[in-house]
Amino acid sequence: MRLFRRKNKVSKSFMYSTFIGNSPVVLYNYNAEDYISKGYTSNGEIYSIIKKITDKCAASTPYVYIDSKGVKSKSRKDSDISVAKHRLYVHKELKYAPEDNDLVKLLKNPNTLQTWREFITLARIFYFVQGETFIYREAGDDDCALSLHVVPAHLMTQVVSSEGLVAWKLNLFNGLTREIPAGDVFHLKMPNPVFDASGTQLRGMSPLLAGLKYLQLDDSAIQSWIKSVENEGAKGLISPNHADPNLWLTPDQVESTQTTVETKIHGADNKNKIVVSGMPLQYTHIGLSPDALNIVKGLEHAGVKLCDLWNVPTVLFDPNPTYQNAREGRLRLVMDVVLPYLSLEEDKLNKWLVEPFSNRDNKTYIIDYDLSSYEELRISDTQVEAFLKTHSINEVRVMQGSDESEEPYANEIFIQQGLVPLSDYNV
Repeated sequence: MRLFRRKNKVSKSFMYSTFIGNSPVVLYNYNAEDYISKGYTSNGEIYSIIKKITDKCAASTPYVYIDSKGVKSKSRKDSDISVAKHRLYVHKELKYAPEDNDLVKLLKNPNTLQTWREFITLARIFYFVQGETFIYREAGDDDCALSLHVVPAHLMTQVVSSEGLVAWKLNLFNGLTREIPAGDVFHLKMPNPVFDASGTQLRGMSPLLAGLKYLQLDDSAIQSWIKSVENEGAKGLISPNHADPNLWLTPDQVESTQTTVETKIHGADNKNKIVVSGMPLQYTHIGLSPDALNIVKGLEHAGVKLCDLWNVPTVLFDPNPTYQNAREGRLRLVMDVVLPYLSLEEDKLNKWLVEPFSNRDNKTYIIDYDLSSYEELRISDTQVEAFLKTHSINEVRVMQGSDESEEPYANEIFIQQGLVPLSDYNV
């Protein structure tokens, strides 16, 4: 039983103006707002790609386990077989933390306004769009988090001193700022190879920085396509279907026919109507110009390149994919994008968020993402048959993400009868 109530700790204050030696440090004025305002919120292609990733990531649920044997999980999760073996390891070696545990409750509701899924999805949007995500914690006097909050990357500025990174400055609205100690900030970032005196290497590099020209091409192509359609002119041509000039329409008949087409044929109000013509006429469709077709082709090219920035298969956005292509696309999304990211996020959370709770309670807590909801990672029938030769039925059921059977024989390993070693076999 805890004999004291957790209280908010008093954050240490750090000066914004710092010096290294006698030289003032120019803090990096980083602004990635354009990636959100001009990319995610204004470009349908970017929005669809990021939503595809974050929705797939959200299918995994984090659970808190107690590692009573003191052997943290070292198993990999980078293929369907390794995920199956990891699931078996968790089932055998770890046990769930109690529901009233502070860390368990924090993963259900990280703050008063958001569920964990809402909270972590927002953090992931910033990560994949801006190249980095920030979470800060309101910690108690035991250094354990009381609540968690997501902050947009473009509102954060690093504060450095002779000791290195000491804090992050949160630039609030109306000119207000708040400095948060570096230890209370979860900073997950994509690698940035740009090293300079202003500390660019301390920030994540957005994929849109490398693909900026494709984002611009996509925006320009959409605008050009709209203008092209607007300026393309008539959709088609109505003309007599006979060669005798004496039977062609007179100027008055042309005007009358034009009016009739506009009122009785053209427009949404005439959809699915049947129109009867009193004279032999024919309709010739006028297609898009070569320039307009090139614009549409450029639009498709930009979409492919934008998908490549996040390694997302373009087949997932194909309106009519084959079954096999769609299946392979979903598998690649999980294997090449979702699993690497979840492993990175999981390791960082275990270090930053979980460790203070473990130190306080003198127990080894572990956050582990449950991947059993991903059908793409289920082991095949061939793999199941191979595992049944070396594992029990219940072990294989656990690998598949199913519950154990209560049948005692399900815990036995079955072997084939009638097999003899080659040295005992005489012709």
